[in-house]
Amino acid sequence: MNYKFAIKEPLSLRLYSPALPTGFRFRELEQGHVWGATNKDYHHLFFVLEGDAVISCNEFTNRAIHAGEFILIPIASDMICKALSPCRILLFSFEQFFHLSDRDYVHEICDIALGMTYDFVPATIRQPLDKFLSHILLYFKQGMNKPILHDIKHIELSIILRSFYTKEEVAAIFHPIAGKAIDFRIEVMRNYRKVAHVDDLAALFDMEKRTFGRQFKNEFGMSPYQWILNQKAKHVRFSLIESKQTLDAIRKEHGFKFPGHFTRFCREQFQTTPSKLVRSLRPPKIK
Repeated sequence: MNYKFAIKEPLSLRLYSPALPTGFRFRELEQGHVWGATNKDYHHLFFVLEGDAVISCNEFTNRAIHAGEFILIPIASDMICKALSPCRILLFSFEQFFHLSDRDYVHEICDIALGMTYDFVPATIRQPLDKFLSHILLYFKQGMNKPILHDIKHIELSIILRSFYTKEEVAAIFHPIAGKAIDFRIEVMRNYRKVAHVDDLAALFDMEKRTFGRQFKNEFGMSPYQWILNQKAKHVRFSLIESKQTLDAIRKEHGFKFPGHFTRFCREQFQTTPSKLVRSLRPPKIK
């Protein structure tokens, strides 16, 4: 689908960002450009206004996304976008998407999401969302960058999704961050990469380890240790596929002090060694 937006002339800036970490941002990517600069402390809705790209996010690699589509990049995610053609991208960064008054609706969405299997499939930009995004670009063109504008447009965007997308569609979009206790889930996702041990994560919540473990399992369906181990495997695999760093640099980045520990981790999680995984997953170099 090649969506046509109202704003066709070039913007005065190739990169537009508000002063705050949340809100709307605009990017233009040349063909072949690789972009992965998202703030991992927030969720992001990734709207492709023009062009074609492939996007990798955590365990999902090289997924096609086209003009007229959008997708969620969850908090703490590894993400890389590769432009296959010149792209115009609007990014909306947020902490909580729906307002507190929408709690009943959010709980319905979460219940639906829990029954779904998620596969990182983009949603379609359709009326009136396309017009809304065109207006955002118009404001950027005029140099409007007031925090209150981003707040108002955040509310309008949430109303559009509630009103013009089915609950099943909204549940599919927000599936990675849907849960029974959303605030608890968000804080876990925001902080799990910043701590060395489960005890440290429990301490951030000012909770006794056993109490934290019970609440964690109720929310995520497994123990904190197993969940964090699964997340670490996703991030290691992403680095082995997408990073241009050496294996030794990747090992250190993910907190493995010794090569043997890293090799053992990869054997347990991927049934192979780091070097063999790289050879099997990374695309061959073009000579």
